[in-house]
Amino acid sequence: MPDLDRPEKITGWRNVVNMLLAMSLVKSLKQILRGFVEGTPILSDYYYYYWLFPRNPNLYRGVFSSFSAAAMAVPPKLPSGYNHAEIHNTSLKHDIDINEIHPFKPIDYPVLVWLGEIFKESSILFDLGGNTGYSYYAYRRFISYPPNVRWLICDVPEAVKVGNEFLTRFNSPGLSYTTNISDAEGTEIFFTCGTLQYLEPSLAALLSQLQTKPQHLIVHHVPFYEGEQYVTLQNLLIVDPVDKTQISSYTPYKIQNRTQFINSIVALGYELVDSWQKNRTCYIPFHPERAVDAYHGFYFRQT
Repeated sequence: MPDLDRPEKITGWRNVVNMLLAMSLVKSLKQILRGFVEGTPILSDYYYYYWLFPRNPNLYRGVFSSFSAAAMAVPPKLPSGYNHAEIHNTSLKHDIDINEIHPFKPIDYPVLVWLGEIFKESSILFDLGGNTGYSYYAYRRFISYPPNVRWLICDVPEAVKVGNEFLTRFNSPGLSYTTNISDAEGTEIFFTCGTLQYLEPSLAALLSQLQTKPQHLIVHHVPFYEGEQYVTLQNLLIVDPVDKTQISSYTPYKIQNRTQFINSIVALGYELVDSWQKNRTCYIPFHPERAVDAYHGFYFRQT
């Protein structure tokens, strides 16, 4: 206990108490001010656009007609896009298990349901935007792959480079990588997860390039709404799984019309077998009419 009989001790404790009260008051004032700003329509958009967006992952700003227009809005000297070694090399910096690098995400359960069924009769899968192998490594803990499975991942060169390194470190039967979408020719299953929003060509346009289209089509975790298609900018923030260092990149991000997307795939000779969604917002400051409130998934099958 402090010696309260000495005046200098009493003064010291008073100073500590006063400092704590001042800190608490400042914190309360900040909370009040933030609540006021976030609750005021125009101020909240400025706060989101100029303060929150540069400092937080997976936030969005701007409405553009094309990827090139969105890329021109990236501030000078800041990285843009997904093809950066720093983004993908984080998995190689540490001696950790593949299950830690690619842990399973509960949002993927609908994919497991259909992929497990499809694998009973098909074994050749093309994984568009499969990164360094997340789906391949994560799903095999829950469903059985065919003994002769061929799982081909198509992604940007830096992701493919790391993926090929994984092949030397981890048991990965049937897994391979490519950077060419044309390698989807002859596959039975076309799978894409969280990727179409980063690609300017539509999925229908990509599939139309194939002479023989895959029998099964699984699209997962893509933002859709019922308005006009547009492109925005995402603050793509990658966090190192071990040391928690952060790498940021401003990336063009496409928001599509859900009905138009489904119709474009049906027009290629597919039927919609199942669909699902995950509540996740995509708010664009100053453009409330462009807001997205869910990410969607679909299973299409050739008729």
